[in-house]
Amino acid sequence: MIEFNHVSKVYSSNKAAALKDVTLKIEKGEFAFIVGSSGAGKSTLLKLLLKEEEPTSGEIYVNGFRLSKLRRGKVPMLRRSMGIVFQDFRLIPTMNVFDNVAFAQRCTNVSSRQIKRNVPYILGLVGLHDKAKCMPNELSGGEQQRVALARALVNNPSLIIADEPTGNIDPELSYKIVELLTDINKAGTTILMVTHEHELVHEFSNRVITLENGRIVADDADWSL
Repeated sequence: MIEFNHVSKVYSSNKAAALKDVTLKIEKGEFAFIVGSSGAGKSTLLKLLLKEEEPTSGEIYVNGFRLSKLRRGKVPMLRRSMGIVFQDFRLIPTMNVFDNVAFAQRCTNVSSRQIKRNVPYILGLVGLHDKAKCMPNELSGGEQQRVALARALVNNPSLIIADEPTGNIDPELSYKIVELLTDINKAGTTILMVTHEHELVHEFSNRVITLENGRIVADDADWSL
């Protein structure tokens, strides 16, 4: 599902080594947290996964794609193979909730008939069936994050990458978002969640990978033990 083989990343602009010889494998069906302080390398790891950046050395495999051999024109195929949830939601402010979620399907040429069936189902799954006609600015932070999660889910990806999805919402809602991700994982979807909230991670019995100064310093199957 995800594999890093001796991956390093040095930014040419400042010669900073953001990742140093990272080897990591996340199997299909896993739920893994990536934790670490600011500057630990979490953002760089995600950028490499999405092929927004190229590694200085090493190989990366995601969903059967060998990223070093992936041509630029095939990058959208890579990104469509996963669902991505961002900290800042990235909803389209001029579209209502239904259309924000439907947009992900229209980008993959799903028929209007299927969209009308799929979007209400996904909104119901995240508890927003009654918010379909609302605009993003009419929603709370937690509701906006659930719209972002619905958008990531609607194409039924095998992998969801969540980048600090609880960073802009309060602790109670943060717990509910991770609970929802846990339920999705139990249905078979692989989850990779980047977070700095160690207290939240302690509440869930999942694999925890700790980055520090660009290196993996711990990889624990269950942090609650």
